[in-house]
Amino acid sequence: MRRPRLGPNPTGRVHGDGQRTRDEQGPEPAATIFCAVRFHGKNIRADLRVPNGIFPANADRASGRIRCMRFTKMQGCGNDFLVFDPGEVEEEDLPDLARRACDRHFGVGADGILVPAPSAAADLEMVYLNSDGSPSEMCGNGLRCLARYAIDRGMVDGGALTVATGAGVKKVDFFEDGSSRVDMGAPRRGTEAEVGGFRFLSVSMGNPHAVAFLKSETELEALDLPMVGPPVEEDAVFPEKTNVEFGFARAAHDVRMRIWERGAGETLASGSGSCAVAVAAVSRGLALSPVNVHLDGGIVEVEWPGDGEPVYMKGPAEYVCEGKLF
Repeated sequence: MRRPRLGPNPTGRVHGDGQRTRDEQGPEPAATIFCAVRFHGKNIRADLRVPNGIFPANADRASGRIRCMRFTKMQGCGNDFLVFDPGEVEEEDLPDLARRACDRHFGVGADGILVPAPSAAADLEMVYLNSDGSPSEMCGNGLRCLARYAIDRGMVDGGALTVATGAGVKKVDFFEDGSSRVDMGAPRRGTEAEVGGFRFLSVSMGNPHAVAFLKSETELEALDLPMVGPPVEEDAVFPEKTNVEFGFARAAHDVRMRIWERGAGETLASGSGSCAVAVAAVSRGLALSPVNVHLDGGIVEVEWPGDGEPVYMKGPAEYVCEGKLF
């Protein structure tokens, strides 16, 4: 069977295929991925130190048996990604690469992989796969990381760019400190449903979210997400599965949030999830725009004027390291 690979229409080649590919291939053997990395400072253009000469000796050694793929690891509020140039992964089975490279024991470790692919509809197209190999329509933190990656490498000109995603074309305004502001589009609020003893509001940011608010921050922090999250994610009331967010409104402009991410599990942050929580909080009269959403990995600011208006999200995008997969 032909596995999904990056081609002329990258998103069309991976969306909807990740889960099927994983199911059909049977149990996966333990992956062994060797990597050499060097850690970034704040500026990607700065000359990077090579400790003890180890990086060049390992990464550049010629071999007829080992193919190297360069990657850059980035994070936005602790939501981490491996970014690959399109040429590095053109013939790769992307769901398989995501599962192996994102494994935190046998791979580099990340919540997903990103590829800034060419696009006829925008400056770039964001191809995103979760750590389990499944594709996702939207990833807000990933979008900011992709924007910084593309601008720093001269893939686009200026401080603003448009990015085609599975949830439509998004505009990103980039700032000198490495942060960016994303026009996430207008949210779509669905119905409320009770699942697992919690009352959830469905909010679509181009990808599905289920948001519940708890009575105290103590209750929120004590929540066992690995136990509570999966049954909600996979409940029949959510036909495409769902991201699951729990929140507590601390004050008029401050909301604490935790997330069980569809296809990735518990993560330190979610950009689209932060937007969904802010929309739900404002809708229910629990908070006022702008909302500072406090995540395990940091803070993002979300603005939402109200019904029919787009959501704007501002937050950081930082480099972690770069290296080669063998």
